[in-house]
Amino acid sequence: MAADAWAQFMAVFGLYAARIQQVLDRFDPAVLTTADGQFDDRDDELPLRPEELTA
Repeated sequence: MAADAWAQFMAVFGLYAARIQQVLDRFDPAVLTTADGQFDDRDDELPLRPEELTA
């Protein structure tokens, strides 16, 4: 995740984002980079409410 995107995420989610970062810090950065390229930002497979959509 880019630094500016992470800062925005932290501003919105605060302590939750900090906890997520603690978990992600336990992984090898190469593994996270590889995993990041394997997912699309799509919501069509999830039963989300309109306010939960990413687009």
